[in-house]
Amino acid sequence: MKTKIIKVVLSAVLIINLSACANQPQNKDDIALVDGVPITNEAYLNELDFYQKYYSKKYGEEYLDQEIDRNKTNNDVLENELINSMIKDQVMINDLKSNGVKVDDNAANSLKTTLEENLGGKDSLKANIKAVGVDENSFNQILYNDSLRNQHYNYFISHSGIKDSEILEFYKSNEKYQKQYKYNVLVFDDKNETEKVYDKISSAEDFKSFLYNPIKNYEVINSEFIYEDDPIFKESGVKEKDKVSEIFEHNGKYMILMVNSYNENENELLINVKDLYLKKKYEEYLNKLTKKSKIRLFT
Repeated sequence: MKTKIIKVVLSAVLIINLSACANQPQNKDDIALVDGVPITNEAYLNELDFYQKYYSKKYGEEYLDQEIDRNKTNNDVLENELINSMIKDQVMINDLKSNGVKVDDNAANSLKTTLEENLGGKDSLKANIKAVGVDENSFNQILYNDSLRNQHYNYFISHSGIKDSEILEFYKSNEKYQKQYKYNVLVFDDKNETEKVYDKISSAEDFKSFLYNPIKNYEVINSEFIYEDDPIFKESGVKEKDKVSEIFEHNGKYMILMVNSYNENENELLINVKDLYLKKKYEEYLNKLTKKSKIRLFT
């Protein structure tokens, strides 16, 4: 399956106002200025090295060199997203400081402690860091950046003034958020192999048997609860539980999908929508901050 860059702690790319795009002698060691605060080339290269090692370890040594568009590789996307992410991080720091919020390492240390507990101790965390192929200092910087984003998001939530009645209105006016689906998919590389399996499926039970087949020449995707605009679900053309889709193509793979359950619990759906709505409003807030910032990019 064609894999896109999956962000670990990278944020979404923002549209930014660039006031300059040329090398400046006085900023030869920086990649950008955000309201006068420099983002150094050294910091950028350190983070880039971390993510390059992470993705190479996770998806294979050839992953970053793979072309996803004409003359654009996964590594090109990573480099561009990282620059935008670091600019946005500095916008967050500037906003927190301008509002009198202390920015320090306490949140990062707390996050590191939580990771250690989840992984079974300090030695286990160190082993995981080593397995990625990065040093602990680089990892600590990534943790700091992640904790900073959490801190800024929490600051927005506590000062947004968004009321539950606003979220309820959003929920009621958007039908797609009033039901969720969970599905299973059989994923094939070869269309002929897909057709051979499809011809053997005449019921939901037949489909399920292929999910647990110990010997198979296909992958299985088991989704969490999703909304109807999920790309794979949308392309399948199936919404009814236990109904098997026809063969469809997605990202160069051949697929057969079946919905296994619904979520129509209004309390749960409202909780999910609240999280989505707050994140949507936060992105709007962050976009406005970024557009108002004076940003100079040196290439």
